[in-house]
Amino acid sequence: MTRKETIQHAKMTMVLAEDISQKTSSFIHSTNHRDLLDIVDSLRSHGVSHYVDLPQIIVCGSQSSGKSSTLESISGIAFPTAEGLCTRFATELILRRGDKPEIKVHIQPGANRSSEERANLSAFAGNSKNQDEFHRIVEAAKEAMGLTGSEGAKMFSTDVLRIESTSPSAPNLTLVDLPGLFGASDKNQSDDDAALVQELVVSYMRQRRSIILAVVAADNPFANQPVTKFARNIDPSGLRTLGLITKPDKIDEGSDSEGYFVELAQNWNVKLSLGWHVLRNRSHVTADDTIEERDEREAEFFANSAWSALDPSQLGVESLRDRLRKILWKQIQTGLPGVKTEVQSGIRDCKLKLAQLGRARNTTREKHTYLQRISSRLSKLVRAAIDGVYADHFFESFPDQDDAFDRRLRANVQRILSAYANDMIVDGHALEIVEDDLIPIRTSSSRYIMRADYLEDVKVLMVECRGRELPGTFNPLVVSDLFSRQCKQGWESITQNLVEQIHQAAANNFHKIVSEICDQNTSSRLMKGHIQPALYRLRQDLKNKVDELLEPHISIHPITYNDYLTDTVQDIQTKRHDRRFDELSREACGYTSEDAPDSEDDIDIKHILSTLKVETRPNVEEYSASLAADVATAYYQVALKKFIDDVSVNAIETCLIQRLPEVFCSDVVWDFSERDVEQLGSEDDNTVKERDEATKKLAILEEGLKDLDAFVARSNVHAVPME
Repeated sequence: MTRKETIQHAKMTMVLAEDISQKTSSFIHSTNHRDLLDIVDSLRSHGVSHYVDLPQIIVCGSQSSGKSSTLESISGIAFPTAEGLCTRFATELILRRGDKPEIKVHIQPGANRSSEERANLSAFAGNSKNQDEFHRIVEAAKEAMGLTGSEGAKMFSTDVLRIESTSPSAPNLTLVDLPGLFGASDKNQSDDDAALVQELVVSYMRQRRSIILAVVAADNPFANQPVTKFARNIDPSGLRTLGLITKPDKIDEGSDSEGYFVELAQNWNVKLSLGWHVLRNRSHVTADDTIEERDEREAEFFANSAWSALDPSQLGVESLRDRLRKILWKQIQTGLPGVKTEVQSGIRDCKLKLAQLGRARNTTREKHTYLQRISSRLSKLVRAAIDGVYADHFFESFPDQDDAFDRRLRANVQRILSAYANDMIVDGHALEIVEDDLIPIRTSSSRYIMRADYLEDVKVLMVECRGRELPGTFNPLVVSDLFSRQCKQGWESITQNLVEQIHQAAANNFHKIVSEICDQNTSSRLMKGHIQPALYRLRQDLKNKVDELLEPHISIHPITYNDYLTDTVQDIQTKRHDRRFDELSREACGYTSEDAPDSEDDIDIKHILSTLKVETRPNVEEYSASLAADVATAYYQVALKKFIDDVSVNAIETCLIQRLPEVFCSDVVWDFSERDVEQLGSEDDNTVKERDEATKKLAILEEGLKDLDAFVARSNVHAVPME
């Protein structure tokens, strides 16, 4: 999205959040909560939870902590219970109040399943109006998942068992039961199984819209049950963790252990924002109790034990159902706007991904068409990058991104050339010549030399270059030699470094564009098989042009018709003369031309004139060396400015930048041989897989978005205003 679209999207999200929040608030205060829960369950059943975190309550704890018994108490469904290994996969329990009792069971395949396994598992379905058949349905689901049978069968699965239960007495609630955590391995479960279960449980806990129902058994030391440790690491403030203490009847009355767990339930020890709850479930002895008998035993136990010190809202299954309903509704109310935003964002990303991957390419024509589409888009973006027209979303730049210059080529080239000009001015010369009457200030890496010492070198060079000139004059080639010594090494190395930087900037720009407009396989082949070789050839042309521009400055005598040369020489000598004159006048009379009084009776005019006569008397040899040095310095400044501009325009711009759109233009693609088309346009298995996954994800998210839109539309009709 463009920056403008991003801002508009954010505003729409805020409006949407407020809109949905108002609608869900009305549902919470109405007598019918099913629609609110059903929308989330519908999203989950469509597989949206694979891509977007959905509001849910997850039940987790150690093995034998009483999780299954808790679910049985809440739902009225007789879950399989046993000491040790019991829950071996995640179970989604959807409880809805309805006129007729019914149980429906489905399996959602795990992400690691093959296409054939997915089809088989998705086809599994169990349906019964008799709850006594629930065990049989669960066993059939285990068999379908491959958890029964041979000795080498899996012990745990990443598949999800989805149970939808309707009955007149059921609470409107959705829970996710997870396999129990364990540490020690045995013949039934290995260390690898322990790691798999822990990873599964922790992954659910990390989903930021999950309410964690952390089940802790009172008959097992708290320190031995890692569920609260994981919960506190993931939810350190305890904002979305509800602690549940089970088996309170398994500890001795009046014992230290009982006192410890009572304090825990009072939120005095491990503090949770959602607090703690206590549940007494059926035991092995009371397994045949009816629901009514179970509830009576629980109420009697809490009334006649230390647990009576707790608030009644913290005790028993009925109040637990109430707490869970309220917590889940609040979580859905808070999270649903974000869910819709993420679904919309996922849809947008899928469409961009599918556009990048293109349609399936089997024939030569399809591959050629795909390459033509890439060529058109690439040339358009490269031209925009060169022209500095950054309207396309490709050029978007955000504070948390550091690739703006890779995308905005013209800005990058301008930045590189500005730095190049500065480097040439500061470090392009071999010697920094310092006037004798000035204090040197180090600003470059060049070697410093005082002008008096430099003139001695110039005199030696004048002797070495002497031709037919008369004594007291100098051969113009001296200027050429001085200039060449100043620029040869610095100009060449700095300019060659510029060539590499510009070439790299172009390569980075192409890489960014190609990576965004086509799949990874095509991007890699295109860069390696065509674009990089083409850029290498352009770089070679650029280097040749730079050498061509540099050659006259190194090998040919100085040539210029720019009046700036004489002006510069005049300026250099005038400034030096004025400084020397002021120095002499200060010695002679204590004043300079700037601060001298209008008249002074005691000034020795004769002495002043005598001093000035002697000190300004010309020395032919010194003057010739000084003039040669000044002309060389002035010419260096003239040539430097021209060379920087020539390199920037006639080399960088002409030989490389303006030729970039031709690197992979439509003419190039039309001239591809069948072998080129096959090599560059074919798609690998990974591309096919990415397209299939993106297509599947898009379908799931679009279906989920329809449900969300339908929910909002429905809530507009049925919502009851809050009082």
